[in-house]
Order: sequence, then structure tokens, then C-alpha cells
Amino acid sequence: MSEDCQDAQNRPSTSESPPAATLEEALAKYQITLVPEQVGLLDQYCRLRWEWNQRMNMTRHNTYDQFVSRDVIDSLSFARCLQPDEVILDVGTGSGVPGVVLSILRPDLRVFLSETVAKRACAVADIISHLGLNIPILIGRAEKYLEAGGWQFHSLVVRAVAPLLDLLRWFTPHWETFDRMLILKGPRWVEERAQARHHGMMHGLALRIIDRYTIPETGAESVLLQTCPEDRLIPPHGCRLRKLAYEVVPTGVIEAPQPGPLQKNDRTPDVAKSRRSNRPTPSPRRKARKTGKDDQRRPKRHS
Repeated sequence: MSEDCQDAQNRPSTSESPPAATLEEALAKYQITLVPEQVGLLDQYCRLRWEWNQRMNMTRHNTYDQFVSRDVIDSLSFARCLQPDEVILDVGTGSGVPGVVLSILRPDLRVFLSETVAKRACAVADIISHLGLNIPILIGRAEKYLEAGGWQFHSLVVRAVAPLLDLLRWFTPHWETFDRMLILKGPRWVEERAQARHHGMMHGLALRIIDRYTIPETGAESVLLQTCPEDRLIPPHGCRLRKLAYEVVPTGVIEAPQPGPLQKNDRTPDVAKSRRSNRPTPSPRRKARKTGKDDQRRPKRHS
């Protein structure tokens, strides 16, 4: 485990501290140091999200303490584990966490967002515009965009979306379009892993804990799980990523699943090879059980 991960585990409890009046106070309370430009953008993001929260359900984190202790700390976990210049898709971004926060914390990343609720997606797009960030947002189910072709990512980042079993059912058919999933889970992750194994969804996949920390306000443990095809695993818990760059990046809101900007190039030798070697072979049990499960609706999520 890295020193950063150990620092995250050792943060002191702040449950008896007075509420932070500013973002700077909240960051100091949780021993988080950021550059002034990042603090300014995060503060602006926080305020814009709260403004939108008066019109629709965007978030339950309505104080600086809640924003830092949950949204920022969770996003920092992803930030520690993403490689330089990764292209990532935030699956079910909700109010923009972790995707928008990651774009501020790690400006080297190429971030895309997906969100099934059109009104919420448009609100996040408005927030992104005010922040001056270039983050495309895809309205609709993430797997439908992958199915359309022309979309590829190094990592799918997932926070508070669905049980592991559902995530694997939705995305297993599309491993040729991405290298790994980074999934943030709470204490029930072991139970979810057992359920996925029982249904044969872990066949050909390697699951590793790459970060873990304690939520300051509740004391509950969070773990960041990496799931990738076994042949892409770099022991003990790394992942071999494809060469990937978007020459043309879409902007603003994409209103429905459609082929992406890599459509002309998604049959390159590297991708063709990944289609043959990286897609896990379904186990007989999973194949026998596949009876329209991909049509299940994603559970509602709240950030």
C-alpha cells in the first residue's frame, strides 16, 4: 500500500470539530493540501452544485464538511490510482462526482461523464461550462455508447451506481472498449464479490484492492477495487493500458448513444488484438443464466 493510502487511513476523526465555514477550513480539517487554483475551482463547483440543488435533487452533501469528507476524499482515492494521461469514463456521474472533481485534481486526465437522467446531465453540463472545463457528458447508459462503437477508455470509474454483479453484467460484453473498471465500494464489497462469483461473472477477471481508507464521519471502510481481464493484470495490482488518444474530443452534451470520434480507428491492430485476447470467456453457468439481464434498469443513485 502506498504512503498516500496509509495517510488516508490515518486521518484523525473530526466528528466533534465545529462545522467548517469555508472550503479551505474543511480541507485543513481533513489534512488535505491542494494548490490555490484547485481550491478555487472546487469551491466554485461546490457553490454551483448547491445552487442547482435548489431546483432538483443533485446531492445530499450540503456543507463543506460533507463535500470534503465524502466527495473530495473519494475522488482523491481515484486520483491516486489513475495513471498519467488516462482517458476515463465516469459511469453514472450524478452531480459530477468523481468525474468533475477528478478533472480539477488531475488536469492531465481526459475525463468523460455519463448520466442517464437528462435533466441532471444538463445541470452538470451547465456547471462544467461555468468552470471553464472541457468535459463531454454522454446522456444515456454508458454501455450503450460502448456498444455503438467509436468510444474507448482506459478506465471506467464507478461510484455508488450498482452492485458488482450488475456492473459486470452490463459491461462484460464490452471489454474490448476499455481496459479496467475502478469501482469504489463500502464494507459489503466482499458479499458483492461472492455474489458475482456465484453467477459466474468473475471468470477470466482479476479483482484487486488498490486503495482503502476510512470515511472520517462514519468510521466505515471504503475500498477501491480494480477489475480487469487476467491477461492485462500487472502483479500485484496494476493493469496494462492500451495506447489511446482522442484527436477530436466532443464538447458539451451528447444527447443519445451514437458512434464516437474513434469510429474510423476502432479496428486498429491494437484494438483488434484486444478484442481477441482481453474479453473474458463466459463460464457455462453465466451463459446458461443469461436471460435478458442486460435490460435491467440501473438502480437510482445519489451522490
